[in-house]
Amino acid sequence: MYPCKLRLMVVIVLLTLPLVAGTVFASEQSAKPDKIILASPFSPLAMPMAYMVRKGMLKDVAKEVDLIIWNNPDQLRAIITQGQADFVSIPSNVAAIFYNRGVKLKLLNVSVWGVFYVVSKDLSIKSLNDMKGRKILIPFRGDQPDLLFQLVCKGRRIAPFEDFDIQYVSSPLDITMNLLGGSAENGLMIEPAAEVAIKKAQEKGITLKRVIDIQKEWGEIMGTQPKFPNAGVVALPEVLKHPEVVEAFRKSYDTAVKWCTEHPEEAGKLAAEYVKGVPSTAFTESLKHTIFESTSAQDSKEALIFMFSKLVEMNPSSIGGRLPDDSFYYK
Repeated sequence: MYPCKLRLMVVIVLLTLPLVAGTVFASEQSAKPDKIILASPFSPLAMPMAYMVRKGMLKDVAKEVDLIIWNNPDQLRAIITQGQADFVSIPSNVAAIFYNRGVKLKLLNVSVWGVFYVVSKDLSIKSLNDMKGRKILIPFRGDQPDLLFQLVCKGRRIAPFEDFDIQYVSSPLDITMNLLGGSAENGLMIEPAAEVAIKKAQEKGITLKRVIDIQKEWGEIMGTQPKFPNAGVVALPEVLKHPEVVEAFRKSYDTAVKWCTEHPEEAGKLAAEYVKGVPSTAFTESLKHTIFESTSAQDSKEALIFMFSKLVEMNPSSIGGRLPDDSFYYK
């Protein structure tokens, strides 16, 4: 759900360009656009969108539907601020940042509720306490994985920067390279990158394992379910002018997520056609370790506010300085 080199501070700095129309409509009065564009990172989030395109699930409201994959902050900034897509899969706190910076998007749903794991060569590790004094690699400094890890540590009465030797890297790929190269034994990983690392290690005769489930840690510490609202889909301003298109998307997306969870092999193969460089088996296996449930923004609101409140206490910039108001949540 997090492409390489996605970092909140970069995203914030890049929020500078004005909005322009993205959906191609035959006319302002037309209910059926010539083209709808979906956008996703290289994560399980690509699966339902790929399925929607392949099955023509929006054919009744759009003449053509395309899926594009975004891989870095520049692409994401352009997609959102220049209206280069209509529906974008995005980390929930990054959606809040764009909204708080003036982009009149709306969060439609939360579909990914857990993709974070500590991966280690030491299979004896059972808890964060077992890792005290050790080096751990963490991607995307100041972003959702980093901040949630810190929150979980503090909930366990662990001082992350004192009890661990935390070293930040720019992407999960850097963690994989260090684990395989022998310069590190532990890393905070995101699906499907965790699955890719484990498979590559096997090819080299190295054993890696998900030793700590961050979702379970969060649930135990916060007294909530063992999941949190990682990412979902936003609708950008131009397509919001056409509620019938938005409603068709929402219904189709829910159906597509359900299909993906019920048909992991087919979903993995389909996603791999759109996301180059990630094998279909990585997507398929990552689904076993991804909490993939499409829940409306309104039904996710309580969990989002809870998580946003925790994040803003640690780093206000992580959600754009403040809790988003009610208009952020699509009704």
